[in-house]
Amino acid sequence: MKQSINDICEIRFGFYSQPVEGGNVPYVQVRQFDDQGILMSEANDFVLLDQKSEPHLLQDGDVLFVGKGNRLFAWCYRDSLGPYIASSIFFVLRPKKKIIYPEYLAAILNAPQTKAALLQIGSGTNIFSLRKSELGAFQIPLLPMDEQKKVASLAGLHQKQIALSQELIIQQQNLYAAIISKLIK
Repeated sequence: MKQSINDICEIRFGFYSQPVEGGNVPYVQVRQFDDQGILMSEANDFVLLDQKSEPHLLQDGDVLFVGKGNRLFAWCYRDSLGPYIASSIFFVLRPKKKIIYPEYLAAILNAPQTKAALLQIGSGTNIFSLRKSELGAFQIPLLPMDEQKKVASLAGLHQKQIALSQELIIQQQNLYAAIISKLIK
């Protein structure tokens, strides 16, 4: 069975603000993620928590989705990371957790076939852009909850494997550079 994202999530935009010195809440931005949507770095930008920004604090299980630019990816926020506010480049999807497991939603949005389908419905001559209505109308397969958790687990293991492979490549490059350096001295 397929469901539109509007039927299983609340969709809103991230918070638009300029980072401020002395801010007290990390302001998550696209540059903190790698091409697979893995959070790679701590926030360098912060915003002040006030009446305007407080409603934009991420909640456990919110899924951030980038629907503009060259890199489409989704990422599932968890409270264990501490408080975050997403920048306005992100759609913030708040899943109905009784219907859809948040990490499953992120995994489906990160799937190559989903990205290809979204690229077909989006627009933009120079910079790709997906409208909120287009994202909301997009339909995804809705599996039973236990199967959703298995898919999410598989996606998590895949991301860990990619991260380990990338780390191995870096270590191999460093080893090669050290060997070559000793040989040519």
